[in-house]
Amino acid sequence: MKKLNMISTITLSLFGLVFVFGGCSDALTSTNVQMNSGHFVSVFDKSINYKCAEKVKALSKGGEFECQSFPIAFYMEDVKLGEISSIHNDGYVFPQDIIVLEEMGAVYTSDDRMMFGSLQE
Repeated sequence: MKKLNMISTITLSLFGLVFVFGGCSDALTSTNVQMNSGHFVSVFDKSINYKCAEKVKALSKGGEFECQSFPIAFYMEDVKLGEISSIHNDGYVFPQDIIVLEEMGAVYTSDDRMMFGSLQE
């Protein structure tokens, strides 16, 4: 009877240790990764790729993309169209969100004027 109690105690102790350490190992190995996802809105979405964390991927159906970190750059063939460092709350990225038209200090405005230096008139 004494042996049976000792075996039961050892068995319960082992199960307890396995339970405790098993739970801890899941906590140590699992990561809470938040993905940054959105939709690139363009008629050319089938020919646009995106790059994040040094990996180039094709846009999914409907222009969907997903990355763990910023910046997210968009390419058409080997030409970089632009990049984003955040995503709007609605999750949509439009070409005007990524393309910056600059040439040697000149900025092209929406009314086709070219301004040098600051955007002041």
